[in-house]
Amino acid sequence: MRPHPLLRALVLAGLCSTLLAPAWADAQSDRLDALERRQDTNARLIEKLTARLAELEGAGKAPAKPVGAAPAPASRPDQSQAIAALQQTVDQLAAGLTQRGSDNGLALHGFADVGGGWSRGDDPVKLRGFNSGTLDLYLTPQFGARTKGLVELAVEYAPDGSVALDLERLQIGYTVSDAITVWAGRFHTPFGLWNTAFHHGANLQTSITRPRFIDFEDKGGIIPAHSVGLWVNGKTALGAGKVIYDAYVTNGPSIGGRTLDYRGFTDDNANKMLGFNLGWQPSGALAGLTLGVHGFNSEVRVYDTANSVLSVSKLRMGGAYVGYDENDWEVIGEFYQFSNGDAAGGRSLGSRAWFAQVGRTFGSITPFMRAERSSLNPDDNFFRSQESGRGYHREAAGLRYALDPKSSLKLELSSTHENAIVQLDETGAAAPFAARSYWRGAFQYSVAF
Repeated sequence: MRPHPLLRALVLAGLCSTLLAPAWADAQSDRLDALERRQDTNARLIEKLTARLAELEGAGKAPAKPVGAAPAPASRPDQSQAIAALQQTVDQLAAGLTQRGSDNGLALHGFADVGGGWSRGDDPVKLRGFNSGTLDLYLTPQFGARTKGLVELAVEYAPDGSVALDLERLQIGYTVSDAITVWAGRFHTPFGLWNTAFHHGANLQTSITRPRFIDFEDKGGIIPAHSVGLWVNGKTALGAGKVIYDAYVTNGPSIGGRTLDYRGFTDDNANKMLGFNLGWQPSGALAGLTLGVHGFNSEVRVYDTANSVLSVSKLRMGGAYVGYDENDWEVIGEFYQFSNGDAAGGRSLGSRAWFAQVGRTFGSITPFMRAERSSLNPDDNFFRSQESGRGYHREAAGLRYALDPKSSLKLELSSTHENAIVQLDETGAAAPFAARSYWRGAFQYSVAF
């Protein structure tokens, strides 16, 4: 007995969908990749079971009866039961593959964290107790074979105690191949490694805090961690490894109320921010290593409280980064060299910033250390118009204890020194800032769901 035609059609549909499924290059599609691998496994299992079913059915058929021969023995009851069981298994797997594209709703995922902190010295935040952290919700809709999306919504308390609701990411992408995925919308600006690897979900990163100068805009970051525009990324094999890249054009940032604004609704001028990120990831003995360079430039306007332009700066950054995530080591370092200047002309003003973090996992425990520095030109209006735009150095150390794959406890201790500088207030007037130093201690319990 040959397999039923409907069964063959289902098996063929499952195998075709597997062979035609596109490969996603973006690290944000790991969950989809896992589903594709499961589909491949089921399809191969169907092939094996179908072959075995045909074998058993063939063995159970009575052979052609020669003239004068005795009647052929009937198939054994246990063989018939085996055939029926295999038939049911194949039907279930094939049905599962064909239902893959059905509308079963969109899964909601997220992160949450709670914790607390204490500080000593001249800490302007004056940490003295507990906090509820961030509730981070995200969706990864799949609109078609090549069209995908990412939506991230964060709910958190502001330092003044108010509750803030932010649409952190809203991006829609189209994958042409491993080498080309085009995104549009709001996304994390792809400079370095940290900003795209660790988003608002606290359980993803080993430390509690981000390096200060690349923190989110509303938390004191001094370069645009978010952007709204177009972004192309991908990877391609090169020698004993692969090249990864990002290229983007977005609304240019502005500064208002001494805070960086990435211009989420519309740009305030015709000059867009242009940027790139180019990295190499070797294979073999150096697997886990990433080396790269990055840069961006834009025109940035500074506004006073009456929305009048105080100054216009040319923002130019070029730098390099390194990362290693293998053999229980976690190493990440990034360097930023700025050559800013007044848009009307004049000399370039050099500034720089960097950080390096090293962690080592021992079972469920990962101790880590981080050093970060920024040396910012005191005459650079782009930096001195921001509340956090002054030079500093910080050392941090701590540990992360993984309770299970989806939850962790963290401890972190840091020491910070901020340099004296004459900054500019919301009206453009000089605002002297005295040097200050402080310690912070913090703990955090973070989960993923």
